[in-house]
Formats: sequence, C-alpha cells, structure tokens
Amino acid sequence: MTEFPPSAHSRHVGQIFFQRAAELGDRTFIKLQTGASFEEISWREFGALVGQVLMGLCAVGVAPGQTVAIIGENCLPWLAADLATLAGGFPNVVLAPSLSDVMFVKVLGHAQCRAVFVQNAAVAGRLVNLQGQLPALQQLIVMDDSRAGTAKALNFHQLLERGAGADGLAARLHAVQGNDLATIMYTSGSTGEPKGVMRSQDNLLANITNGGAITVSAPDELTVNILSLNHLFGRFGFLKSAVTGRTTALIEAAETKVDLPVIEQLSPTGLAVVPRIMERIWDCLLAQDGNQECWRNLERLDDQRSSAGLSAADSRRFDDLKAQLKASVRRALGGRIKYVAYGGAAMPPRIMRFFELIGLPLIGSYGSTECGGVTLCGIGENRPGNLGKPFANVQIRIAADGEILVRGPTVSPGYFKNPEATREAFNEEGWYSTGDIGVIEADGSLKITGRKKDKFNCSDGSNIYPGFIELQLENEPYISQAVLLGDQRPFIAALIFPDRQKIAESVNRDIATLSEAELTAVLSTQIERVNGRLESYERIRRIAVVQSEFPAGVRSINPFHKVKVNREQVASHYRQQIDAIYRTALQED
Repeated sequence: MTEFPPSAHSRHVGQIFFQRAAELGDRTFIKLQTGASFEEISWREFGALVGQVLMGLCAVGVAPGQTVAIIGENCLPWLAADLATLAGGFPNVVLAPSLSDVMFVKVLGHAQCRAVFVQNAAVAGRLVNLQGQLPALQQLIVMDDSRAGTAKALNFHQLLERGAGADGLAARLHAVQGNDLATIMYTSGSTGEPKGVMRSQDNLLANITNGGAITVSAPDELTVNILSLNHLFGRFGFLKSAVTGRTTALIEAAETKVDLPVIEQLSPTGLAVVPRIMERIWDCLLAQDGNQECWRNLERLDDQRSSAGLSAADSRRFDDLKAQLKASVRRALGGRIKYVAYGGAAMPPRIMRFFELIGLPLIGSYGSTECGGVTLCGIGENRPGNLGKPFANVQIRIAADGEILVRGPTVSPGYFKNPEATREAFNEEGWYSTGDIGVIEADGSLKITGRKKDKFNCSDGSNIYPGFIELQLENEPYISQAVLLGDQRPFIAALIFPDRQKIAESVNRDIATLSEAELTAVLSTQIERVNGRLESYERIRRIAVVQSEFPAGVRSINPFHKVKVNREQVASHYRQQIDAIYRTALQED
C-alpha cells in the first residue's frame, strides 16, 4: 500500500478524489449492478463525470456556499452529485425520496437549497408543486435515464452538457477550505422539528482517516455496499472509497433483500452492512451446506466449553466444526472476504459469536451524526455492551453525572442556524454531550449503560435507566427485543418479543406446536439470569409477551448503534397489556 500524508495539495475529500482519479486512471472504481450484470466505471470515467456535474452546477448559476440537495436512491448520478457538491464547495443535503412533502418543505426551506437533484420526474413534480413555499429553490435536476427535462427541471444529461469543456475546475477545487461547510445532515429533534447537523470539510476527512495517514488500497481490494446511500454508514463508506482508491460495488435492492450468489460472484474483500442485513446473510449461510446443523452442534459445544470444559474428542469435534463452517462461509462470500463492517445498530450477540468462532472479523463503531465514529470494536472486543476503544483522533471522557462527552476533529461545529441547540449540546471547550450514559473500562474501552434523559422515576423513590436493562435483556439468547416498564409504577416489568424459533429448538419442538407454558418457562430463566445482575429495585417482576416486533414508532435505531424507545408510544400502543400487568399484581398483593 502507498501512503500519502495530508498536504496542502489534498486538503479536502473532493481534491483527494480527483487526485485518485488521475493516479488510478483505468482501474475500476465502481461496479454498479444493472439487472443480472455489473457495469464497471473506471476512476478516469467517474472523475470526468464528477467534473462535468460540478461545472454544470456552476453553469446554471449555483454559487459556492449555496446549498444543494440530493433526493434519491443508489445510482451513478447520485454518487456523482455527492462528490461534485462536496468538491465544489456547495454544501449538500441528502434526503430519502420517501419523506413527506411537509418534511421536504421544512428541510429544504431551512437549508435554503438553491438546487435539488431528484430521483425521477415524479419527485420533481412534487417539488414543483412545493416551489411556492421554497423561495430559494431555483433549479431541479432529474437523475434517472428518462432524459425528461422540462421548463422547470433539467435532466442529468442536460446538466452534463452545460458542464462539458468548461474551464475553472482546478481553481474551484483550490478555493474550498478545510473549515468550509461540506454537508448538513438532518436528524429528528426532540420537539419533532428537524435539526441540521453541520459537517465541515475537515470533519469528513477526519472521519475517514480516523487520525491516521491516508492509505491507498491495493488494486484487488473490493468492498460491497449493501446499504442505501441515504444511510449515513453507507454514504461514509463510499466517501472513504473515493479517498482511499478502493473499488466499491453497489448492488440492487439494497437493504430489502440479499442475493448471496451476487456477493459470491463479486468475491469481495469486505462487506458494509447493517445488522438486519447481516441477519439475512446469516440465515442464507445457515441454509446451505448443512450449516444449520453444524452451527447448532458448534454452539452447544461452545456453551459446554464455557461451563464445564470439553473432552479431548469434543475439542477435536469443536475445531472440525469451526473449520467446516469457516470454509463454507468463505466459499459463499466469494473466497476473499477479510472483514464485515457494520453500523446502524448493535449486532445480535449470537451472530457476533458465530463469526468470532470462524475467525471472520465483524467491525463496528459507536458514534452519532454530531460526532461521527468515536470507537471501533471487532474480534476480541465483542463483550456485551462493549463498544471498543476510541479512534486516535477522538477524545472521550465521562462527566460527573455519567454522560459520555466527545471531542476531536470529527465533531460537528454545531446545528445549522440553531444557536440555542448548539449551546445545549456543544460547550466552549469543544466537548459534545452525547446524551448517553457510560463508563470507560479498565482496558480503555467504552461501555454504554443508558440514556441520560431516558430515566424512570419509580414510585418507591428509586431512579433507573431502562436502556441499560433493555440492553442486558436483548443480550440474552432467547430475547429478540425488550421494552422496560416502570416509570411512576410500583415495580419494574417488561414487554418481551421472544426468539420463538430458537426457543422451539431448545425444547425440541416445532415452532407451530410450541406452547405458551414452554415459552414462559424459557423466558423466566432468562429474566432470572438478568435479575441476578441487577439491584433489587431494578429487578423485573412481571413480563408480557408481544406477538410481533415493536413498530418503528415505539422502538427505533439510529445510524450509530443507539436504540431509542418512545415511552409515550409504548404506553399508548400497549396500554391494555401494561394495565393488565399492574392490575393483576395489585389483585395478587
């Protein structure tokens, strides 16, 4: 690998990308799935495309510092628009086309977007109808291949024609400074109004380098992105590829299904996923080569090894099963896989253990939109609740009340046009208040124990952080999801969504014939185990089993491992079950 130390000639993502395009020329940069085949785009071709988009924006009157939005899903024009706006000094705003018109007006109006790239004519039509509420919006560019330009919207090819042959690209790149605003990432605020997290050019580069030298990837490195580019983790993965010279494949139906033969065909060295996608990949892996039975036996021996140890014969069997699974998994993923990077949520412990046993690293990170990636965890650090050690360019400390504070070049300068929210979250010394409660363990790694504002005031006078207990519950093998109850109540209870399939396997039953008594007996064992680690006032006295996963309005996950439970929605959605828990307890008492 070749290292390029940061210099005056490569001070932001856009400059470095064009440097890579010149260096790597005809080497493949992007593999884009179109039906059953992949279109390969070289560094030279994509560099020319990004340059035309950048100069096209200048030609239609977008000035440096004016904001540009991108509303669409994975496609080549989306990638070009992202890099062109970053490189040209046009702060961008990335939005999913599934958002409502109300949210479009709020975000595009607040950011004062001068131009918007849209997925297709349908999204363009929505914005044309909203243009009266968006006085700053002057230009729409349709990204699909329809070439359907109108009086109010250019098609992508028309924009490229405006930028073709234009002079001034080098000067435009040179004019962009490290502290310039690069992108505004909108998140939902506590009041329902979106907040725009500002990220400077330096922020983006610091998140890519993590305090180290910029390293150019080897020619055979290939990462497969199984994520929407609207996902923070997916987008940052692409930008890292643009800086490091890494070939990236984007597959169709990102995040909705997994076509394992496509991954095998690509033969990647790395995968970028979120846990729900990893679960689908895992299910596909277990469904072939007799892997389900192999894993069941390996997991049993692993549990036995931890509790009572293994005989010599079982130890050999243990090693044989690991080798068998490893060979099958590597073959199914194309034979060259080195790691799987994930974000968006905590990886289920059972999947973590599976890949740890076969020696394939799962690499995760803790962070937020405001501070980017903070820690890195992987093989050897997969303890429940452990989030790994901070990156070299990040500082963390624990405040007197237990809140995790973060400082470093990855941290946002604040919220766009929202000085009050900025003062609340960022102090004068540069520390960002995450809102998470945690501890720094003896080895320097970070552990989350709860949320600062997510606190129960129990009727006996005790205060507890439900997130900490929910995390422990969900680390139990037979509990898929858990939501705690007890605020202003006489005791702690929980709503549980169990892993019925695994419970059925544990009692040698078909899932269709699993009785409620068997289900309750297994869950009771799990609850007792968690209670054994809790203080008396934290212990769970009652549970109610829910029949399906909690809806997104009740329990959601942000792009950096944080589970958010809307306690008001819990109380409303599950009112009858909650009332029954406490009414029955009162009658029994």
